[in-house]
Amino acid sequence: MASSLVRENDAETLPQSARLRAYLEHLRGAGASASTLRAYRTDLTQLERWLSGQGVAVERAETATLRRYAAYLGTMRYAPATASRKLSAMRSAYAWMFSRGMSARDPAAVIPGPKRPRTLPATLSEREMGELLDRPAGAGPAGLRDAALLELLYACGLRANEACTVRVTDLDRRERTLRVLGKGGKQRLVPVGRTAAAALDEYLERGRPQLAKGDAPQLFLSVRGRPLHTSDVRRILARGLRNGSLPARSPHALRHTFATHLLEGGADLRSIQELLGHASVATTQVYTHVSVKHLRAAHAKAHPRA
Repeated sequence: MASSLVRENDAETLPQSARLRAYLEHLRGAGASASTLRAYRTDLTQLERWLSGQGVAVERAETATLRRYAAYLGTMRYAPATASRKLSAMRSAYAWMFSRGMSARDPAAVIPGPKRPRTLPATLSEREMGELLDRPAGAGPAGLRDAALLELLYACGLRANEACTVRVTDLDRRERTLRVLGKGGKQRLVPVGRTAAAALDEYLERGRPQLAKGDAPQLFLSVRGRPLHTSDVRRILARGLRNGSLPARSPHALRHTFATHLLEGGADLRSIQELLGHASVATTQVYTHVSVKHLRAAHAKAHPRA
């Protein structure tokens, strides 16, 4: 069943349990990203091996045993996000097995994840974004591509993977909108600003035709005509920041910057939630902690005794 998940270099990290392999196949069919599949495959293999060392089969694990596994993860000094993901993989796998009648109960349901410290997203100021985007990205088709890519990341708040998978046909140049396929296969329509639209027009007319070597539908292509990978996006951004003597930031920081600048400009959280493709507005609310300037101004304007 899970043969489509296997690659040569993945054989050692693929769970032996048919139930866990079936769960991974379910994730793949549900549209989980390649990075999520890799992480969960590793996490569930680790769980299976630990249980095997305790003499317990995956399907026979009790809550007390899984609590010991959670405690074991705590001794490994993982980053909170990593430990949380490993426990999330365990909980979701057992919940799925229970929902499919593969087990009589869900032994992981009552096991909480580790508390993750609430950290503020790293952002760039409006001045820094201007320095990054106004500086020439380079000569030739690749330079036009890089300029359009950076403009689009900031203009639409895209994840790096979304930018890599967006197709030429997803862009409506007349309406200046972009159809984005986000997490879980959810689509959203995002407006494209004038500056980004101009950069995209120039790339599509003078850059992409020279990069295209075949019929790849993706918008952004490498010099070999292949779709960009997220590592290419990180490299392009890092080079632009370095050339401008700006602080190092990840592509996701441009997504945070997009949301923060919208909030500071007066956009409401519900609209920002839609633009980012967040399933819950609670996820978007982290930006209220970033944008103290916006909140202070709103308070001063609205409160009768401010």
